[in-house]
Amino acid sequence: MRHSLILLLFSVLLISCSGNKQSIEVDNAIDTAYTVEYAKGFTVKKYADYKEVTVVDPWDSTKILQRYILVDKAKALPANLPKGTLIRTPLSSVVAYSTIHCATLNELGVLSTVKGVCEPSYIDIDYIQEGVKNGTIADLGQAANPVIEKIVDVDPEAIFATPIQGRTYGSIDKAGIPVIETPDYMEPLPLGRAEWIRFYSLFFDNESQADSLFNTTVNNYNAIKDKMASVKEKPSVFIDLMYGNVWYISGGGSFISRMLSDAGANYVWSDNDNVASTPLAFEEILDKAGDAQFWLIKYNHPTDLTYTSLEKEYKPYSYFSAFKNRNIYGCNAAEKSYYEDLPIHPDYILQDFAYIFHPDLFPDYTPRYYSKMKE
Repeated sequence: MRHSLILLLFSVLLISCSGNKQSIEVDNAIDTAYTVEYAKGFTVKKYADYKEVTVVDPWDSTKILQRYILVDKAKALPANLPKGTLIRTPLSSVVAYSTIHCATLNELGVLSTVKGVCEPSYIDIDYIQEGVKNGTIADLGQAANPVIEKIVDVDPEAIFATPIQGRTYGSIDKAGIPVIETPDYMEPLPLGRAEWIRFYSLFFDNESQADSLFNTTVNNYNAIKDKMASVKEKPSVFIDLMYGNVWYISGGGSFISRMLSDAGANYVWSDNDNVASTPLAFEEILDKAGDAQFWLIKYNHPTDLTYTSLEKEYKPYSYFSAFKNRNIYGCNAAEKSYYEDLPIHPDYILQDFAYIFHPDLFPDYTPRYYSKMKE
């Protein structure tokens, strides 16, 4: 009894002596209400005075790629912030390295914050095209090697960039401009990739808008997926074309593989566990996909591909059963917003896929992106 009393008094003494520390912990308590539902690549912790946004290394999930500490511009900088890249929010001036960044910012209604872009010819957004033309948005060159002097002249508060394994951002690190890395393309689930719109919104303080947009996408996607779950016949399919002397196939662990499955098809490389693309020789593609029933091709050409032009480009393309049976569907990204929509609206692309494989279930649907290849 005496021993218990001593322990009790000792505990009270510890609490009273650490009163200040306890107060700080309560003031900065984590808001456990923030939950990332599908994405594996980022986590969020909210405190009273700041937000801690962590990006997981997609090539080694035991490591952290980046940690961002977000503090409201209108508030004083808190003391004793954790280690990480400090960013004052909401951002009002940014550089976007890719069309995906621009499309996401456009969806969130903050495209006006973009002051510079890389490779504008690939960004199918009128606001960006007009801005580059009239000089209000800087053309920064290639994303792999942007013109650093132009970025410095733009003087953005942050840069949105897509990390690639083994590649650095070069001398931009010396400019002291925060780089917000977005490895969303490494997400294994389509809705995991789409959830990155919530990641972007944290930097612009419009989280409720992002949540609403994402919830709509989830509902639409799952409705199509559920409808496809009952189909009995699932046709085989492969995708894309050679690039140079190799053919990059999406791994069976990729989000595109999952989308094809959710659309009621069997992707021929579904047994491959890789998330990232794998380069293969043409002979390996033909051996695996030669008898596949469907072939989906994305490309960027001034004119639409045809069976004639495809065979002229590379005669062995005609060896596939899907070619012989005239069962190829093409998406010309020069005319369609496929790449802009894919990371934000996988439900749109899923609907196209489901229609291609099971048109009888969607008699009134007109595809947004893909069309049957013509002679």
